[in-house]
Amino acid sequence: MVRDEQVELLRRKRMESRSQEAAAAAAGMSARTARRWERGPLPSEKKKPRSWRTRPDPFAAVWDSEIVAPRAARVSSSPRGEARSSQVAAAGRNTG
Repeated sequence: MVRDEQVELLRRKRMESRSQEAAAAAAGMSARTARRWERGPLPSEKKKPRSWRTRPDPFAAVWDSEIVAPRAARVSSSPRGEARSSQVAAAGRNTG
């Protein structure tokens, strides 16, 4: 798997008038791979995003009940209180 850094190094070396073989060796790839990546988008730009999960969500069972609901209750009961307490806490950390 070729990384963006390797392709960028390959292209920089080619701009320095190095041969394709020398630039490929400096970038840590074969000359054939260098021919593929000499032009066009970087490897990360060609990669398509996944539409599936790679593993089950470990927080799915408790997220809504343990995280979202209590937080929503705090915010709805005192919207300025939470902001004020975080400002006071931040001011206490930044004193000098």
